[in-house]
Amino acid sequence: NVVGGPAIKNPNHNQKYGGFDYFEFSRKTWEYWCKKNDVLFIPFTEPVEKDFNKINPNWQKCLYVFDELERKNIKYNKIALVDSSCMIKWDAPNFFEMTDDRFTAWRDMDNLQWIHDSIVGYKEFYNNFKCDIFKYFSSGFIIFNKKHKKHFNSLKDHFHKNIEKYLELQRTVKKGNDQTPLNYWLQMNNVEMNLELPLAFKLTHLHRKEMFSHNWQLQEDKTPFFIKYGYNWIFNGIPKDKRTDIMRQTWEFIKKNYV
Repeated sequence: NVVGGPAIKNPNHNQKYGGFDYFEFSRKTWEYWCKKNDVLFIPFTEPVEKDFNKINPNWQKCLYVFDELERKNIKYNKIALVDSSCMIKWDAPNFFEMTDDRFTAWRDMDNLQWIHDSIVGYKEFYNNFKCDIFKYFSSGFIIFNKKHKKHFNSLKDHFHKNIEKYLELQRTVKKGNDQTPLNYWLQMNNVEMNLELPLAFKLTHLHRKEMFSHNWQLQEDKTPFFIKYGYNWIFNGIPKDKRTDIMRQTWEFIKKNYV
């Protein structure tokens, strides 16, 4: 099994993100977890398409994951693509054993208005296909295998044939890059999905859910809720230029467990 960690630095967004040092802290956790679980960790640090105005890193991870694994002569069974904003807990269970050999992700219910607007924005482009919002998943943590290669490749072909329209929709819809198109594509192709990953693997928008807090009644244990109860911590929804500082603080708090 393989974990692919996209870590391509987009110079167009350097100021927006305050740099990309947070890649380091994500990678440290995944390298440890993968070694512990006999999984191969593959960081994707070099873009396939260097013109990010044409194909940004979010799209490249989706379009070229199989191409890159084969280019690197990596034999794979199941593949997990995890965003560089994710940090995995040192003792998290092996999620590859939870897939039932299906495309696996978590159902995204954090901001239904955002999701609805994104679905509506792409609907006409996909011939008014009815994308089921209750099957809508986050593309920031997805697990798939060899039988899904044809769907990723067909989406890649569709993207390149319609690249100008895709770029136009990214500018006008302004909600998501590869995520909503991938949701449409898999639903349109009737891909069987497992969207029942345990809640502990989908800790997003930590600040909104007060997961940075701890139980004030247990002064002897000030471990933040997200570390205490979560397995996969996603540092999204926070100001992007604060991400590195918050992930660095997290790493300093937990690094003793990754030895």
